[in-house]
Amino acid sequence: MSDIFGAIDIGTGSVLCLAVEESADGLGREIINESVITALGAGTASEPSVRQTSIERTLAPVIDYVQKLRQAGATSISIVGTSALREAPNRDEFIERVERETGLNVEVISGEEEARLTFWGATHDLSTHGGPTVVMDVGGGSTELVFGRPGGARTGGATPPDLGASLAIGSLTLTDRFVTRYPISPVEMKRLRASIHDALAVESVEELVAGVKSESASPLLVAVGGSATTLVAMEHEIAPYVPARVHKTRISREVILKHIERLGKMSLYERYAILGLPSGRAPVIDAGLSILHELLGLFGADAMTVSDKGLRYGVIVRDSRRQLDSGESS
Repeated sequence: MSDIFGAIDIGTGSVLCLAVEESADGLGREIINESVITALGAGTASEPSVRQTSIERTLAPVIDYVQKLRQAGATSISIVGTSALREAPNRDEFIERVERETGLNVEVISGEEEARLTFWGATHDLSTHGGPTVVMDVGGGSTELVFGRPGGARTGGATPPDLGASLAIGSLTLTDRFVTRYPISPVEMKRLRASIHDALAVESVEELVAGVKSESASPLLVAVGGSATTLVAMEHEIAPYVPARVHKTRISREVILKHIERLGKMSLYERYAILGLPSGRAPVIDAGLSILHELLGLFGADAMTVSDKGLRYGVIVRDSRRQLDSGESS
């Protein structure tokens, strides 16, 4: 009987759950692929402690997802926490409650580890590309950039990327810092975009961009995270969300700008009517799209490929790899 690997990603804006069945030649079909917007990191731009209401709002779906994974027969379940839990002084309260309710540990990973695992997840089924690849993961509280080459190994090419950078800018935290009303005022949008520009003007990003531009072949830019997948859903009016219709879709920088300009004229109430835009993401989508638009400009690219596979898939690649290595050494 095939093993089933489960992963839960507790992000700053969303909780995501994935279960993948192992096949004869690696990882196979997805049994569960769900997410819910919980805004764990709401308000952390001004106060790093996670609010009690955010803890309660996030704890419930984590418990529910653990139950779903167990009912699906998952033989391995990993729970990882990212930016909001990395920075929160009171993270132990949340972690202890998850452990008490589920019996599972929460692994709070570093920005560098998040970038590595995201690269593995996003490039898992891009191994035929094999050339230089940049993965851009725009989350609620941070943005990870990773440069490397997809491998062809049994578990999705779990080879180390070449360069990476983790930046403290995300769709939720930038919105908390700069946005006070909708439609967003031109002054607030200008400040938000200036903050993105400043965050990208750091040595780690400059080294990564230099590495990318030194390649003889043009790199493939792959975007993961809710801002990128929601962009595809809005552009193609995918509602309800269907991962297979979003995965590997090409989106141009021009289309990103089109949606930024469209959203900039809309109230929150008007946004709720947009097909493909979840109500929980409606307030923060401008910041996420602005980061993606700036990143494509930074790399001199006209378009990107959007992947529905990200951190949670990378966690499963890691866990599958570990099990394989353990079996080979025993």
